[in-house]
Amino acid sequence: MGKIKYPLGILITMIIGALLNMYLCCGCWDDDASSDTAVSKVVDESVTNETIALRSPDLILNDYSGNSIVLNNDNFNFLNSNYHYMQPLAGSVPASLGTIKSYLEDNADSKLNIKGLYMEEEVNNSAFTNLGEARANDVKNYLLSMGYDSARMGISGELVNNLTVKDSLLLGPVDYSLSKLPTGDAAEARERELDSLATYLRANPLILKFATGASTINLNATQREKVSKMVRYMDARPSSELLSVGHTDNTGSRATNIKISADRAAFAKSYLVENGIAGSRIESLGKGPDEPIASNDTEEGKATNRRVVVTLK
Repeated sequence: MGKIKYPLGILITMIIGALLNMYLCCGCWDDDASSDTAVSKVVDESVTNETIALRSPDLILNDYSGNSIVLNNDNFNFLNSNYHYMQPLAGSVPASLGTIKSYLEDNADSKLNIKGLYMEEEVNNSAFTNLGEARANDVKNYLLSMGYDSARMGISGELVNNLTVKDSLLLGPVDYSLSKLPTGDAAEARERELDSLATYLRANPLILKFATGASTINLNATQREKVSKMVRYMDARPSSELLSVGHTDNTGSRATNIKISADRAAFAKSYLVENGIAGSRIESLGKGPDEPIASNDTEEGKATNRRVVVTLK
C-alpha cells in the first residue's frame, strides 16, 4: 500500500501544477472575462490614439458638388497667439487664391467663407471676438488687395485644438468654403438685417475709456462683439465708414483738451487699423471738453468724460 502512495502523490502534484499553469498563463476559468476586457482596453486605446489625427493645414476649396477648385499643400500660417499671417507667403498661395477669384467671377451667385481657427491655449489680443475671426479678417484683407469683393466674403472663427503646430508656428489654421448669395425675398431680408444692424451700432457705439496718459486699449467681450459687428456691416456695405471722436474732461485749457481728444481719436483709429479695418474708412476728430456726458465736478464724472466714441457715420 505504501508503494502506491508515492506515484499517486506525484500524479496529483502534476495535475495541480498543470491547472495552476493554465490559470496563470492562459487566463482561463472565471477570469477569462477580465482578461478579455484588459485586451479590449488595449485595443480601444490604440484605436483612439490612431483617430486623434491632426487637422490638415492645406488650402482646400471644393465646389458645391465636392469637386476640387483648389488643393494646395501651402496655406496662410500664423504664430501662436498672433492674428497677422506670416510673410512671405509660399509662392503657390497667391496662384491658388487667383484660381478662387476666377471661380467667383465666373459664378456671380457664390460667396467665399473664410474661417480662421485657433487653439484654447492661445491668447486673444485682437479686437475681435476670438483669434480665429481676427485671422480670417487678416486673410480677407489680403484677398481685398487682390481685387476680391468684400460683399462676397464672410469671416468667422472656430476653436480647434488639433491644429498642426511647428516651433510655435500654426500651419494653415484657415478653412475655406462656398455658399450661395441670397436672392429674392432672402436678399431683401438680408438688407433689412443690415439696416437693423446699422441702427443698433449707431445707438450703441463702441466707447473706449482713457485714463490720463493711457497708451493701450484692452477690449472686453462686449466691445469685441461690437467691433465684429462693425466689420461685418462694413464688409457687406463697402461704402460705409466709421467715425472716431475723442472727448476729454474739463481739466486744463480747451485748446490743450482739443488736441488730447484728437490724439485719442487717432490712437483708437490706429488700433482699429492694426486690427484690419482700412484707415481710409475711418475718420477721426477731437471735441475736447465740449460734449460731456457726466459732471466734471467729480473724479468719476471726469473719468466718464475721457472717452473715444466709435460709430458708423
